[in-house]
Amino acid sequence: MAWMYKHIPTTCFFLVVCCLTIKVVPILGEKAPHPQFQLEPKPNCQSSGPIIGSQRVSNPCSPNANLTKTPSAGKLPVNKNQARVRSINKKQNRHHYRYTLSDNEYDPNADYGLFTVKISLGSPQQYYSLIVDTGSRWTWVRCRFCRVGCSSDDPPYDPSKSLCEYTLTIPFRASYDDKSFANGIWGCDNLTIDDFGSIMNFQFGCGLENFDGNGDNFVNAAGILGLGKGEWSLTSQSGASMQVFSYFVPENGGGADLQFGDKAREKSNTCTNQFTPMVQGIDQEKYYIDLVGISVDGNELNVPTTEFMSRGTIIDSGTTITRLPEVVYSAFRDAVRQSMSSYTLLDEIDELMDTCYSLEGLIEPIAFPEIKFHFGQENTIDVILTKEGTIWRKYGTVNCLAFAAAKSYSIIGIVQQRGFNVLYDLEGETIGFGTNCT
Repeated sequence: MAWMYKHIPTTCFFLVVCCLTIKVVPILGEKAPHPQFQLEPKPNCQSSGPIIGSQRVSNPCSPNANLTKTPSAGKLPVNKNQARVRSINKKQNRHHYRYTLSDNEYDPNADYGLFTVKISLGSPQQYYSLIVDTGSRWTWVRCRFCRVGCSSDDPPYDPSKSLCEYTLTIPFRASYDDKSFANGIWGCDNLTIDDFGSIMNFQFGCGLENFDGNGDNFVNAAGILGLGKGEWSLTSQSGASMQVFSYFVPENGGGADLQFGDKAREKSNTCTNQFTPMVQGIDQEKYYIDLVGISVDGNELNVPTTEFMSRGTIIDSGTTITRLPEVVYSAFRDAVRQSMSSYTLLDEIDELMDTCYSLEGLIEPIAFPEIKFHFGQENTIDVILTKEGTIWRKYGTVNCLAFAAAKSYSIIGIVQQRGFNVLYDLEGETIGFGTNCT
């Protein structure tokens, strides 16, 4: 689901330092929730931009607010992992799910979705997995003294072990359109990322009351890493060095790849790329591009471009499957069904996805039609989805078309980004789709 939020300024707080480990996260339904309401730090708690290494700093916030001294810390080690996932057969319309398996347990029929990054906070290092979300700008983690929704795959973050000299208790709140929320306090401290360096006085939330309205406990992640646009996002607090980032979405599980700055450009340079400009949208915190058409098996849908562009198209790492305006989706679904008329169409097998097929009795793998997205009003590019970017493996004998109708704007979900190195160039205001990367 698209996450949308409003924000009210208030104050700040602190604490962080991190190293990356990318996981792939299975999900079902739409997406991890985006906040609707947010308490922001004070303007005087400004990020100081990137530095190399990690260091002890004094809190830039009010010196009179509930202070607690904490120890210093050394450089954080880097720890990169790979995750495997298994297929899902759970409740419908939940925004996401996560299962982590060892390499030996990898299921080739698995489906998967969201990214998580492994970060470390404080000294001694405390390690946590955060959902990577380009659709929200807020970063938060579950913290010690948590009262509601405290359990995750990682222990709660302990502010007393932060790198900062002081800790504060200034309110933080993020609420979501699925009735989920995270309440707590704000914090600011150094944030360190592998191969990048540190961001001094990075702002994030420390969650003390965390509720997932879909009952999934935020897939047992420790919180969310916000890569959206706007003040207080990771990219806005990082300076010029982080104005380019990329992620590679694997087709069939395995380790994902998240890069920043020069590393992201270097990765992109090994790919065959197509670029389309970012455009302005209603929500200034999200990344919009112009989806102007879709082709199914080489035949472009007979739908006016205005139907695609009436409310804009968001590209988002935190949304699972692609959502299309109802008029567009209806034409698209009918074209796919016509192309697959030789297969058994299942009725009401999924509440969100309405075009699912049985694999029982098939000798050859099911063949979904080629789907091509047309981006950009001028210099239109044609992006052919991978096979795995078309289907959702509901369970062993059922595959669904990984699209659904929306009553508002379009969203390009993470499933449709499978097999692409997706580059976000915030300075150049372009999105790149890279294939055949080395």
